[in-house]
Amino acid sequence: MQVTQFRTADLPGRERFAAWHEMTAKAHVNTTVSTDNAEDFAAAINLIDLGSVQASVLTYPPIRASRTAKLIRRSDPELYFVSVTLGGRVGFDQVGREVLVDKGELVLLDTSLPAVAVNDVPLEHMVIQVSKNQLPSRPRLRDRALARPMPARRGLGSLVTSFVGQLMASAHELTPVEGARLTTVVVDLFTCLLASQLDEPAMARESRQQLLPTRVFNFIEQRVGDPGLTPAVIAAAHQISIRSLQLLFQSQGLTVSGRIRSRRLERCRQDLADPASDSRPVHAIGARWGFTDAAGFSRAFRREYGMPPGDYRHQRRQLR
Repeated sequence: MQVTQFRTADLPGRERFAAWHEMTAKAHVNTTVSTDNAEDFAAAINLIDLGSVQASVLTYPPIRASRTAKLIRRSDPELYFVSVTLGGRVGFDQVGREVLVDKGELVLLDTSLPAVAVNDVPLEHMVIQVSKNQLPSRPRLRDRALARPMPARRGLGSLVTSFVGQLMASAHELTPVEGARLTTVVVDLFTCLLASQLDEPAMARESRQQLLPTRVFNFIEQRVGDPGLTPAVIAAAHQISIRSLQLLFQSQGLTVSGRIRSRRLERCRQDLADPASDSRPVHAIGARWGFTDAAGFSRAFRREYGMPPGDYRHQRRQLR
């Protein structure tokens, strides 16, 4: 997984706008951009690249960006974009539809069609881009889904936004294998979001099935510190049998109990390395994340990381 961070503040003022334009063209698509702030363009981008899926958070002052038919003919990566406004507001014009996307809203866009984006105030937004060939179906979006603001704080919009936000926050900790698995999850979420906009029953049924692993994984993440979290509890919460839950995890190369244990151990590892947790006893950290038996926690941690939790904490302190 490739992680990129870029800030124009690291460059001389007169070079910032051109560098920003070049960076965003490489990260997303080529556009024509103009601004009244070219002499001192304060902008930043944090980006993760998973191959067929990419996510970024961008901040920048007012600009006007247009993607013309000429630019599309020159180069089109054939992507769908989800733009989530985190701060400020931005207007989009695509397929003859002009919309204003406020904070807490998202919008779908297509790189294969001309578009204009204008923000008259400083903007912070998340951009999720998915290759069209990764989708299980390629619906006609022109008249129904593109350039229509949707809520990003509830329903599917909230699920997409929160999952990708968590993915970006933990990107530096993920292995390539984990990154590949999470790419599939993002595509599934995107497909479900499209289905909700298009109201296509067949696609919606397919999307609900695809979304189940994401819902289960999020359920585990939210309750990983609960000692009572078991396969039976997870299955009941999602109205499926324990056998179905086990098969779901087998298809991901995992087991239910193994997933719970690995997430608990990872949370413990993070706390043991965190200076803010230095005063908390090792056994209390284990208990915080669902390990009710201190000896069992120590054995599990040693199997996973090659040393007891106390030794790991000491090692991390020495490296500070």
